[in-house]
Amino acid sequence: MKMLDRAAEVKALLKSGERVYLPFKGKTMAMIFAKPSMRTRVSFETGFFLLGGHAIYLGPDDIQMGKREETRDVARVLSRYNDVIMARVFAHQVC
Repeated sequence: MKMLDRAAEVKALLKSGERVYLPFKGKTMAMIFAKPSMRTRVSFETGFFLLGGHAIYLGPDDIQMGKREETRDVARVLSRYNDVIMARVFAHQVC
């Protein structure tokens, strides 16, 4: 229940115009989009910005995992320079 209470507090702060809750201040999120989605991009970019962070959009033409670049290399490079990595992909497989 504590998490829901905290979420309500944060929502009220943001609605009031106060920007005192910035857990991602100075943080960067790489957003990998193999499958483009306007709603997903806008919601993640806006949310991360409102919480103090900066998001970088990487579309299908920016990263061609498994074709031009190995997935392992992409993960290593992105994890070195970003604090958060999110991905919107076509399919999920467990190795």
